Amino acid sequence: MIQILLVADDPGFRDRLRLALERLEVSGEEVSFLEAANGNDALVVAEARLPDLVVADVSVTPYGGFGLTRDLKADPEMACPVILILDRFQDEWLGRWSGADALVNRPVDPFALAQVARQLLEEDEEEEEEEEEEEEEEQGEATLEGAAP
Repeated sequence: MIQILLVADDPGFRDRLRLALERLEVSGEEVSFLEAANGNDALVVAEARLPDLVVADVSVTPYGGFGLTRDLKADPEMACPVILILDRFQDEWLGRWSGADALVNRPVDPFALAQVARQLLEEDEEEEEEEEEEEEEEQGEATLEGAAP
């Protein structure tokens, strides 16, 4: 099951994000949603539940979307794709600096948001599969080396 963490202080905006993403299917998996009203709560939820994707409104307070993104990306356990919803085009450089994987400007086009989310989740899934294959190859090589006389 794919878990998406929605971070916005406005419950109505979180509902609109959920509506845009609820039919998202990646590899036939169902989508479930986690929610947080601010960046502090989002970090707690992310640490406890390890979401597959975070969609955050940059203007959440008291701990904003840029800081949230930096902290998520800095912790290997919590690192996952992050989509930041920007209020102003001028903030795109901050979004890139914070490590966001994608930036979506307001007003949010639900179809574009779903497309970006699907692409990020598929890329993340492919990376995980490649990492697993590399680990299996390394384990196989180590077993062969250990068996050599």
